[in-house]
Amino acid sequence: MSSAHNYAHASLNDPDALLKEYLPMIRYHADQLMRRTPASIELDDMIDAGVLGLLDGAQRFDTSKDVLFKTFAAYRVRGAMIDYLRAFDWMPRGLRDTSKALQGAFHALEQRFGRPAEEKEIADFLEMDIDTYRLKLDQVRSMSVVYFDDLPVVGSNDDELHMLDILAGDESLMPEHQTEVSQFVEKLALAIDELPLREAVLVSLYYYEELTMKEVALVLGLTESRVSQLHGQMVMRLRGHLQLSADGKSRATKRSKP
Repeated sequence: MSSAHNYAHASLNDPDALLKEYLPMIRYHADQLMRRTPASIELDDMIDAGVLGLLDGAQRFDTSKDVLFKTFAAYRVRGAMIDYLRAFDWMPRGLRDTSKALQGAFHALEQRFGRPAEEKEIADFLEMDIDTYRLKLDQVRSMSVVYFDDLPVVGSNDDELHMLDILAGDESLMPEHQTEVSQFVEKLALAIDELPLREAVLVSLYYYEELTMKEVALVLGLTESRVSQLHGQMVMRLRGHLQLSADGKSRATKRSKP
């Protein structure tokens, strides 16, 4: 085992060393999420939630498993920020209903046509014009706060296992859990593959290349506002395909409260 590897594990018990090394990562994820949350959410509060997620992750991390702490920490940090947003309960009921209606329309039309639905088809299905439909997308863009912590658990009841526990190398990860995770990943990959070309490019540029919305807009030759709408549309489409509820959880399973 390398000296760098030993240092990485030793620093897990040193909060000051952890913060010095990972605070830039925490700020990065806080900035990313702040772009899609209301003005009432404070950046410092998001960072504080991320710090708590980092420290909690350091306590939970299993150093005997072949998993990089940096990867695990990133998911824990962003997951803690998303949990903070949920606890804050900043999303009004009407917005959740709007998201549910949009998501239902995407799913219903995809089942009907056997392909991704187009804007006008969705607007007609919802009995609204294109401008109103795009306004609804703008209103629910905060629903695009989706990350690993939003993914459904596998298993059921007392045998549930969350994706983040898998990253931690939990010893309770049995073959049946691995099969369910594999099936979900395959389903997600298929859903992304079936996205319209422009939305698929947006996924690549925003999530893999890590471009900002402004930079994506320049690449696609669109306004930043239009890219934001497309992003919201893409998220609703994936939610419908994966059958996620308005709070990001699978309608098939529910994550138990700690």
